[in-house]
Amino acid sequence: MRDDIKGVTVVPTSTVEFLERYGGKTPFGEPMWRIVLAQNVYWKLAGNFKIWDESLSLNERGGIDMWHGGKQFENRPLRVECGMVERKKYPHLEGWILQKWYPASKYSKTMWFAPENCMADGTPKLGPFPEYGDYELVSGPYQQIPTLSQLQLFISDHLRRLDEMNQNVEQRILDNIYAAQQEELEYEKRLEAKVDDYLTDKCSYIDSCSLEAGRIRTKLAEKIGIRTHVGA
Repeated sequence: MRDDIKGVTVVPTSTVEFLERYGGKTPFGEPMWRIVLAQNVYWKLAGNFKIWDESLSLNERGGIDMWHGGKQFENRPLRVECGMVERKKYPHLEGWILQKWYPASKYSKTMWFAPENCMADGTPKLGPFPEYGDYELVSGPYQQIPTLSQLQLFISDHLRRLDEMNQNVEQRILDNIYAAQQEELEYEKRLEAKVDDYLTDKCSYIDSCSLEAGRIRTKLAEKIGIRTHVGA
C-alpha cells in the first residue's frame, strides 16, 4: 500500500532479516526499520498541473520549434490545476540511509490541515496525511550498505538520543513543509537547467555539433543554394 520507493533497491536478505528481528514490524506488516537508497525515496506534495490541448504534441507544449529559428512555441496551457505531484524526499542525498517508521499519532492533523499549511484550494502542502504512518531518516547516507554491527550501533545511538531530540510535533511538520518548499524550488531549477542544456546543444545550431543541429544547418544551407556539406 506504500508507494514511496522508485527504482531498484536490492538489500541483502541477512540485513532485512536482522532489521525485522531487531525492530519487528508495524501494525500494517511493514518493517519498523528499513535500509533504502536516499535517491529512490519519493513523497507526494501539493503542486500545480498544466492542462494542455490534447491535439498538441509534447514539444509543442512550451517546447522549442527547431524548424523556425529555434524559437519557443507560443502555445499556452488551457488552465493550471492544483493536485499532488511526486518529488524526491531527499534531493540532496545519495547513498544508503536508515529509516524508522513513525505512527500517524506522531503527526498533527490540526497542523497538517491548517490553512497556512495548505494551498488555496485546501490541498495540504505536505500531501496526503500519513494515515499509515511514515518513514523518517535516522542515519546516513552511506556509500555502502552498513554491516549488521554498524546498524545495531546506529539504532542504539538513535534510541539513546530520543530523549534529547526535539519531539515537538508542530515543529517537525513545519520543518517538513520547509523541506518540501525547498525541493519544489530545486525541482524548478533542475527543469530550467535541462532547458538551458537543450537550448545550448540543439537550438544553437550555428555552433552545435549534434546530429540534429547538423541536419538543420544543411537544410538551411540548401534553402540559400549551398549544396556542399555544412559542418559545425
